[in-house]
Amino acid sequence: MDYLFEAVKENVYVLAIWDSNWNSYNNCYFIVQEDGITLIDSSKEAYSAYLIYALKQLGKSPEDVKLVLATHGHEDHVQGTAIFKNAKKYIHHQERSLIEYPEPEHFHFDLSDRGVIQNVEYFWVGHHTPGSLAFYHQPSKVLFTGDFLCFFGDPLSKDGLVSAGNDLRHEWLEFLRNGGVAKDDINEFLKGLKAINDFDVDVMCTGHGGVLVGEIDSFVSELLNVGKKLLEIHIN
Repeated sequence: MDYLFEAVKENVYVLAIWDSNWNSYNNCYFIVQEDGITLIDSSKEAYSAYLIYALKQLGKSPEDVKLVLATHGHEDHVQGTAIFKNAKKYIHHQERSLIEYPEPEHFHFDLSDRGVIQNVEYFWVGHHTPGSLAFYHQPSKVLFTGDFLCFFGDPLSKDGLVSAGNDLRHEWLEFLRNGGVAKDDINEFLKGLKAINDFDVDVMCTGHGGVLVGEIDSFVSELLNVGKKLLEIHIN
């Protein structure tokens, strides 16, 4: 098993676990605060040992995780939460019937389309699943997009896991131009991008693969421009 554990910004860390079955890195994120750790997504249950390892690197244990926020209900984003007995676990209400977790009652399904939980803002982006959320940690200006924007199955940037990732940005733009987002989903995808552009973001932490640093607003604006042109083509 290949994995990477790196700092994203001060007190924000990424654990990227290589999943050979899916040929992709599955990402989890730790926000270290005085009152405990917030975990954004948790990978699969089979990879829980890597979560424990990452916590040890921080001088912490599973008992120190007090809050778990899931971007959506797929197994690689929720199953690892089983080891966090002291944590409150939250997910969007539309994920209730979709969550791939054996004991869904352990989650609170009361996140709506926009709000704040502790010092993390959340907002609905949809597209990937009906209740997909993004999270914004205002103190660090870090955005967590889940699989709404991610690099599933892609190699890491030539510059590493946490980097400008210009090669990854280029590939995403080409993916969008070449029909990577179904035409029936473009409008919803654009709404999610517009929601992201409301925030002052320094780092974009994705659900799989590369973590993008710097000029996030420019990247999102480029995606918006491409998406709008595609929408005009489909309408006409």
